[in-house]
Amino acid sequence: MRGNRLFGNVPNSISRLLELRILLLRGNFLGGFIPNHLCHLTQISLMDLSNNSFSGPIPKCFGFTQFGEINKDENVFEESSSSRYGWSFTDIYAGHMVKAWEYEALVFEETGEVEFVTKNRLDSYRGEILNIMSGLDLSCNNLTGEIPNELGMLSSIHILNLSHNQLKGPIPKSFSNLSQIESLDLSYNKLSGEIPPELVELNFLAVFSVAHNNLSGRVPDTKAQFGTFDEINYEDNPFLCGPLLKRKCNTGIEPSYSPPESSRESEAKWYDIDHVVFFASFITSYIMILLGFATILYINPYWRQRWLYFIEECIYSCYYFVLDTRSKLLAYLYN
Repeated sequence: MRGNRLFGNVPNSISRLLELRILLLRGNFLGGFIPNHLCHLTQISLMDLSNNSFSGPIPKCFGFTQFGEINKDENVFEESSSSRYGWSFTDIYAGHMVKAWEYEALVFEETGEVEFVTKNRLDSYRGEILNIMSGLDLSCNNLTGEIPNELGMLSSIHILNLSHNQLKGPIPKSFSNLSQIESLDLSYNKLSGEIPPELVELNFLAVFSVAHNNLSGRVPDTKAQFGTFDEINYEDNPFLCGPLLKRKCNTGIEPSYSPPESSRESEAKWYDIDHVVFFASFITSYIMILLGFATILYINPYWRQRWLYFIEECIYSCYYFVLDTRSKLLAYLYN
């Protein structure tokens, strides 16, 4: 059902397909919250809900689905057809025939191909390889909230793609339990906090990206699988640091700066000023200036006359300004 023009919500009736192993709804116009009843598909191994318009949080119950935890002796996607029951069945999807009235599923010959994004490329798969493939792709939606810690319980999953959403918060430390993960893409979100150093224990990780987030702190040590990653896997995280990114991390506490003794003395003189002395010197200076000005006017008659004319002109200007303003205000009020 991928690549169509389906819209609306995922119907509740899909939870009745208890033996469903592959669900591909990529590239439609489906929206709303990702329904919790998808977690009833406990036998699911590949689920692709990417390139839709799903919103809201990632269901925590996804951590309790199978995603690859199958019996190794169980050959679900056989090359030849087999029959376990003698009655007719209704064809549902991806190599399964589910009997009407919801009885057990029948395995039959797999003739179609399954397309799934693995390691940043869209590949086609068919036949027995589908028995060992497992993945969850929720990329290119509008999912919000934090990544559930419960997703770290998917110890058998191989592909997990949560890129191009609006997810925030930290990367769960429980992701270190994804022991079989080969591709982990968390890019183009709003994730913050540090990258858990425990992720270096993921020995099968071949594709890893946390680019274009708000992560901070030191990038994981370049050992084991993380020795194969470069700075492009961490780009556009301005607060990440480490030798790989050529940005130094301030791991220690910076020693406090101790100013020289002379500097401390000068600062003490400025901040510990005596207010009494300050105001006394200010008033004395002010009086001295006034006395000097009065002495000049007393000695020089010309400047004394100019000063008196100036004072008289200021008084008349203020007087006529008040009269003019008063007459205009009265005229405005009575008109």
